[in-house]
Amino acid sequence: MKTIEVDGIKVRIQIWDTAGQERYQTITKQYYRRAQGIFLVYDISSERSYQHIMKWASDVDEYAPDGVQKILIGNKADEEQKRQVGREQGLQLAKEYGMDFYETSACTNFNIKESFTRLTELVLQAHRKELDGLRLYAADELNLAELEEEECKPEGAENSPKACWC
Repeated sequence: MKTIEVDGIKVRIQIWDTAGQERYQTITKQYYRRAQGIFLVYDISSERSYQHIMKWASDVDEYAPDGVQKILIGNKADEEQKRQVGREQGLQLAKEYGMDFYETSACTNFNIKESFTRLTELVLQAHRKELDGLRLYAADELNLAELEEEECKPEGAENSPKACWC
């Protein structure tokens, strides 16, 4: 659990890390169902970890709720001399999946706060859109109910105690 501040709002986030281990795949499918934001992380010094992103992205698409926010992360940016996956490859894959992209270093703390803040922003934006949609729907429903009430009132019923509005 971590609390971060986004746009002056303190948001408490819960983070699960499977470290890409295949043994966690049965567990992660359960967590996908309630996820609101997901980082897909590969190691820039491992082409193999980059190739696994497609499998993880497929699992997210299959098991996570529609509209889950995703960011692609190329980690270990501090190990430039061991790089096997170019930044452009990460950017291209992120573009194909419609995700934001960050290169980070957990070791040096490079882009860690920025990537968590961005994912939190995306989740909040998605929920704001959802809430705005619900507000519009509720307002439309209320307006429709008021119209129906008005249509069912007999002439001069405003002052009549025996008027039926159904």
